[in-house]
Amino acid sequence: MTTCTTCRQDYDESDEEAVKHHTEPVYCLQSCRCVGRPSCYMCHGSFCFCLPH
Repeated sequence: MTTCTTCRQDYDESDEEAVKHHTEPVYCLQSCRCVGRPSCYMCHGSFCFCLPH
């Protein structure tokens, strides 16, 4: 198990989907604080709504 540095939750590094969720950045069409962060970064309640999450 690996602890995510973004959301602090443990995930299985052998699970490709989990690794993608916790490490690969999402592509946001807006200039917001989610840009460059992985899908597990919660941006709810902010001024942006990133498409993948």
